[in-house]
Amino acid sequence: MVESKDDFPIGQRVTLPGHFPEPVVLESVRPIGATFECRVRLQDGTPEETILSKAEAEVLIGSSEHAAARVVPADGERVRLLVESARIRLAYSHDKHFAVSLSGIRTLPHQIEAVYLRMLPQPRLRFLLADDPGAGKTIMAGLLIKEMKLREAIERVLILCPAPLTPQWQDEMLRWFGESFDIIFAAVDQPNSPIRAAASRPGNRLD
Repeated sequence: MVESKDDFPIGQRVTLPGHFPEPVVLESVRPIGATFECRVRLQDGTPEETILSKAEAEVLIGSSEHAAARVVPADGERVRLLVESARIRLAYSHDKHFAVSLSGIRTLPHQIEAVYLRMLPQPRLRFLLADDPGAGKTIMAGLLIKEMKLREAIERVLILCPAPLTPQWQDEMLRWFGESFDIIFAAVDQPNSPIRAAASRPGNRLD
């Protein structure tokens, strides 16, 4: 039963079927005889007014009380992850070279062209990255990997490089891009190798 305007969920987002097709924010309520004048704000910020009957007002108050009873405190870590994922998802609308900004490296024009103009725009990312020694193939590969991970296009990465260069690749991927890689060598192929057993465990980066 509606006793006063204080019973209404002022400041909350509510649904008013038959009045607005979308949820609105209830800003104020003024009794007018047996009805109630409600001032609301639409999702685009537009202010609107509508008149609720006593029956509609009782339904609104009852539904808001039921919704309030279902509210539980949110997990702080999940909220942080939600905010972080939204930040990364929206970053591309402001920074097209997001991986460059995250890594803090100083790129050269040909590296930006290769990654952002040649490779990433393609519908199927299958490329042979080849260039002269010292041209920055590690940086180009790191940028491509970072961008694809941020876009959730890949989950696991296998890098094949000459054996003498594996420590260099591992170090530069961690130093410039914050990506940690394990070096897999011939011992992993042995049937009873503890390295192979560890790599086969669920959740392992090598799995």
